Amino acid sequence: MMRQSTPFIGAPARRHISVPLYLAIALFYLLLVPEQANFRIAGALLSPYRLFLIPAFLYLLQNAIRGGFRFTWPDFAIAFGCAWIALASYISSDSIADAAIQGGAHALDIAFPYFVARFAINSLRDFRIFLICIAPGVGLTGSVMLIEAVTGRHLIQPLFASLTGNPNRIGVEYRLGLMRGSASFPHPILAGICLASFLPLYTMSGLRGWPKIVGLAGSFGAFFSLSSAALLGLLAGTMLPLFDRLVAGVSNLGWRIFLTASALVYVVVELTSASGFFNLLVRFASLNTVSAYNRVLIWRYGSENVIRNPWFGIGYDDWDRPDWMQWINSFSVDHFWLLTAMRFGLPVALLFILATGSAVFYLAARSSQHSPADARLMRGTAISLAVFALGAVSVALWLNAMVWYFILVGMAVSLAFNSPPSATRFNPQGMSRQPF
Repeated sequence: MMRQSTPFIGAPARRHISVPLYLAIALFYLLLVPEQANFRIAGALLSPYRLFLIPAFLYLLQNAIRGGFRFTWPDFAIAFGCAWIALASYISSDSIADAAIQGGAHALDIAFPYFVARFAINSLRDFRIFLICIAPGVGLTGSVMLIEAVTGRHLIQPLFASLTGNPNRIGVEYRLGLMRGSASFPHPILAGICLASFLPLYTMSGLRGWPKIVGLAGSFGAFFSLSSAALLGLLAGTMLPLFDRLVAGVSNLGWRIFLTASALVYVVVELTSASGFFNLLVRFASLNTVSAYNRVLIWRYGSENVIRNPWFGIGYDDWDRPDWMQWINSFSVDHFWLLTAMRFGLPVALLFILATGSAVFYLAARSSQHSPADARLMRGTAISLAVFALGAVSVALWLNAMVWYFILVGMAVSLAFNSPPSATRFNPQGMSRQPF
């Protein structure tokens, strides 16, 4: 019989943590530094996390190559997608310098954090330690969101603006009688969708004690973004783990049935409705009817831009749309996948979707090779990533939000492709003293 260990309630310093894992944890906390700490050199925007990523990535890449790191095809999809962005930027830019800045910025926000996560997370144990160590940051961010919403005052970004002299560009907007909180994110919807992604992770992590409590409490801070995407993320992050529990207890019920039923609903709605599934979802799931109508128009006219420029996009040029759309504040493209295709070409968006989809699929498929607790964490990661990716159809990801998304993709790929079957059953009272 395996000896029971004492509850693991958040003292990872007493256990070995690898240097790559420390770097991944440090990167996460640097993402919580607001944009007012950024500065420009020769036209290039530099932030604390970007300055950290360059040496961290080079150090980890060197160690990974020496250690015989096994690259997977999602890795090549991410790398090739960023290379395509560099090529598309060169084609659409006025100068080589502009192309280098654009390509370098996207490499720093996509490829570098993705591979830092890939090199840092080598097992489910690594991932649990990561969740424990970042729980205070998640909890603090959620608490700030709550305080901002209730008091009607932004806390972090005005403070950094006063220290650095950079402008505080976050606006004040009320919904449901509360101010939309932003914490250190450049927009409330980014704060909400990122925090919501932690709900299935901590719910299905197998952790107990303060890390799980703090992580879960922080994830519910997504509510105070008052964003429909964040609220849908919280709903999905609550219901899907419950469904996973139900599947475990009902013999004739499974994820295959759920996914098949969902696909049938999508096909029926797409074929029988005049506006299509996406338009119906945006119209009826949005808290703001104006922004919902705006997203429908963005999808319509943005798709036409992609059709006209499918290979290399239009770069950062203004996109074609009717003149009257400017009167409904349609300057931004609130759809990450569409915006990626518009700027850099459809292949880039498809490559990133392929990497995301493969991580979700293989996490779910290979979870059966693990102990129940480990399998549940793998499915929780798949749920988190899938909900985040679907939520990105209503928001443009940038800066720290985009970095966190690709960190999550990288960690999901590591768990899906690199985690060996569980050697021992994970102890839900804590972390077993034996290897996973």
